[in-house]
Amino acid sequence: MSYMTETRKNSWKRLSVEVAAIVASILLAFAIQAWWDDRQRTTDERVFLQSLLEDLREKKILLGNDRTYNNAILQAAIGLGQAANDPNLELSEDSLDQMIERTWWYNTEGSWDSAPMRSLVSGDLSIFSNPSLLQKLAMLQVSMSRIRNFYEIDENFHHNTYTPFLIANANMPQLTNQTEHHPGRPEVSYVYPKFELLVKQDHTQLLRQQEFQNMLIAKMDRVQDILQNAYRFIDEELDEAIVLLDEELAK
Repeated sequence: MSYMTETRKNSWKRLSVEVAAIVASILLAFAIQAWWDDRQRTTDERVFLQSLLEDLREKKILLGNDRTYNNAILQAAIGLGQAANDPNLELSEDSLDQMIERTWWYNTEGSWDSAPMRSLVSGDLSIFSNPSLLQKLAMLQVSMSRIRNFYEIDENFHHNTYTPFLIANANMPQLTNQTEHHPGRPEVSYVYPKFELLVKQDHTQLLRQQEFQNMLIAKMDRVQDILQNAYRFIDEELDEAIVLLDEELAK
């Protein structure tokens, strides 16, 4: 009887040891998984922050280029408006065509779209460990959305109003023959096929049309909105976000 009792005791001891080992292994597995998840989260965050930093640095360059581009379009529209109302101001045929062609350029809202910023909006924000950085990026996203909205307005005006008017009233092949580069950016070539014209149109008469002058005012209004309102706060927000990202990645 004592032998059986001792055997039961040993069995219970062995079972207790096995249970303890199982529990310990489960707890260790959970600890390893938690450690791995934390490490993976940290790695994912750094990878994302690095891609976001590169994207914002590109946006900083894009902002400068877009300002130059829109200023050139605005100056062309202003120059045409002045020429239309100043009988003493004479433009050569090529100069007039170049200025009209320049006002035909427009902004496209897709240029300020961004995969990293889209991920920021639609993704899991728990990946960010720095609430100040997250807040700054959220503000930046609002500013970028404002730029895209103003660009969309300009793009719609181009497609729905200005282009149909020019098609009906101007010699479009003659205008596109003047296209060699982006407005204000001679380093960025953009060349249409050149057309051999049998007949050329004197666009001075177009310049005198009140409807065309109204078109110029509408175009100026859209571009000024971009320069004065769309870009408001974006310089400072880009700079601050880039600094915060640099600091976060340096940790």
